[in-house]
Amino acid sequence: MIAVVGGGPAGLSCAHALARRGLEVELYEMDKLGGTCLNYGCRYVNALKEVSDVIDNLNAITGKKHVLEDIISLNELHEKVYKIHRSMREGAKKTLDELGIFVKFEEFKEEYEKNYDYVVYATGQNYARNYLGVECAIHSELPYLKKLPKKILIIGGGTVAAEYASIFSTFGSEVTVYVRSKFLKKIEDDELRDYIINDLSNFKITHSEEELNKMLHDDEYFNILAIGGTPRYKTNEYFQVDGKSKVYACGDSVRGGYTPISNREGKIVAENIYNEIKNLPLKKMEYGIEIATIRMPISILVVGKQTKDFKTSYNRPGRGYYFRKTEKRGMNRIYYENGKAVGAVVMTTATELAPYFAQYLKGIDVYKDFLEVYPTTDPYYWQV
Repeated sequence: MIAVVGGGPAGLSCAHALARRGLEVELYEMDKLGGTCLNYGCRYVNALKEVSDVIDNLNAITGKKHVLEDIISLNELHEKVYKIHRSMREGAKKTLDELGIFVKFEEFKEEYEKNYDYVVYATGQNYARNYLGVECAIHSELPYLKKLPKKILIIGGGTVAAEYASIFSTFGSEVTVYVRSKFLKKIEDDELRDYIINDLSNFKITHSEEELNKMLHDDEYFNILAIGGTPRYKTNEYFQVDGKSKVYACGDSVRGGYTPISNREGKIVAENIYNEIKNLPLKKMEYGIEIATIRMPISILVVGKQTKDFKTSYNRPGRGYYFRKTEKRGMNRIYYENGKAVGAVVMTTATELAPYFAQYLKGIDVYKDFLEVYPTTDPYYWQV
C-alpha cells in the first residue's frame, strides 16, 4: 500500500499513475482536492483575470472607468468561481474512485509512514503569514473575501504579486506593491521591465520601507503577502527524501514551479516507485525549457534565456488590445545567442504562443524569417 499525501497537481498525477500500474493507493488531503492551483492559485487567478479583461476592454472601448461592482460584486464572483471549482473537485474525486484510490480527508502524520510500503509527499510549500510583526492575508484567504477592499498593499515583487495587483487594481482597488529589490526579476531585460512598469502596470510600486511601514499599520489597507513559499523536503535527483527509506516528495513541496512541472514530477515519482519495486533503474526528471506566464493587463510569456542580442516588435491592433493606446498594446522580443534563438518575452496570448516557442528553441527552425507577432489565425507572421 502506498500513501500519497496531498491532492494537488503532483499528488493527483502520482496517485493516478501508481493506480494505473496496479498498485494500491490511499490519498490524503486535509483541505480540498485540486490543491493550491485549483482552489487558490493559477485557476483562481485565471477566473479573476477573465473578469478583469472584460473590465479592461470596456474601459478601452468606452473611454470611461468601470469597476467590478459595475458588473458583479466580489462576493457573487467568488460564489460563481466556487461552484465551478466544486464541479472540478467532484470530477477529480470521481476519477480517483474509478481508479480505486481511497481518499482520506485528514492530516497525514509522520508516524503513519510505518503503515505504508511507500509514502509520497506532495504537500506544497510553507507560506509565511507575518511580515515585520503584522499578520497578512495569503493566497488561500483571497477566495473568501466578501467585499473588495478600497486599498490594498501587496508585499512581493514576483509573478503572483504582479497578477494580484493588476487584477485588483482593474477591479477598482487602490493598489500599492512593495518590492525590496527589482520588480519581476524573471524579466532580466531592464528595458523590457521598465516598459512593463511604466506602460502596462496599473498600480503603484514602491521600494520605500518608510512607506511600507505606514501602510502596514494603516487599517485602511488590506495587506496581502505574496513573497512565495519555502519547500518542505530535500530530495535526491530521483525525488527520494533525504534521510528516509521508501519516502518520496515532488511538486512544490520540493521546488517552486508550475503546475505542468508538478504533474510531470508526480508521474516520474510513480514510475520510480514501480521501478524500485521491480528492481529497475530509476529515472531523473528532464525539465527542458522553462515557460512562464505573467497575467497582467496583457499576458506576458517568458520562455528560455534573455540576452543582449535581440529583435524587438510591437503589437498591432489585435485580439485583447485592439482598442488600447499604441504604447499599451505590448512589446515583444526574441533573444539570440551565436545566431540561434534562445528565448523570448512576448506580450500577447501566451497560451497560444508557448508551444511554438518551445519548438523553436529546441531547434525546429520554422521561424527563420520571423518579423513580428501578428493576430492572424497563426500567431506569427513571416516574410516569405
